[in-house]
Amino acid sequence: MAGRPKEFDPEEALDKAMRLFWSKGYHDTSIRDLVEATGVNYYGLYGAFESKQCLFLAALDRYRATVTAEVLKDLPTASPVLPAIRRAFARLLAVMDPAEGRRGCLMCNAAVELGPHEPAAAAKVQAHLKLLGTAFREALTRAQKAGEIAAGADVGTQAEFLATTAYSAGVLLRAGLPRRQVRRHVESALAVLG
Repeated sequence: MAGRPKEFDPEEALDKAMRLFWSKGYHDTSIRDLVEATGVNYYGLYGAFESKQCLFLAALDRYRATVTAEVLKDLPTASPVLPAIRRAFARLLAVMDPAEGRRGCLMCNAAVELGPHEPAAAAKVQAHLKLLGTAFREALTRAQKAGEIAAGADVGTQAEFLATTAYSAGVLLRAGLPRRQVRRHVESALAVLG
């Protein structure tokens, strides 16, 4: 006998939950908020995701698989590489600071709100930071081979710097710093590349 079909699309519900957590944070998002945002009742959410914490961890995975993937989409193949890195940061700033309100970065927000107290969330944040660092390191290695950056440049250190710049921009936007100041911060970081 087949199980009762789900009355909602779990991926769509997860996407809506991700956006709510991104805007409000983990602690300020109630189960009632999640029910209203997703249109899925309490039992449906818990049936699909087990708990608010599990839903949040799934939302972090969703962010990495959708938002971060979109930000980094052309880094693996772009030539020249340095303009692609600049485009990635432009996309990053656009998603962190949309017209409907400053959200910052969901991973940055999770790091600040939960990192020291929630090992599972901290692990997701660390994996995300590693993903950014790896993407930038691979791109910078290609840029170095193409002569876009100096042969002696330490691409590992530069990649870490770019990844942490992405995080700092998210925190600064979420904290309410003027947009122009955050953009100058990012431009100064990118200027290091040449």
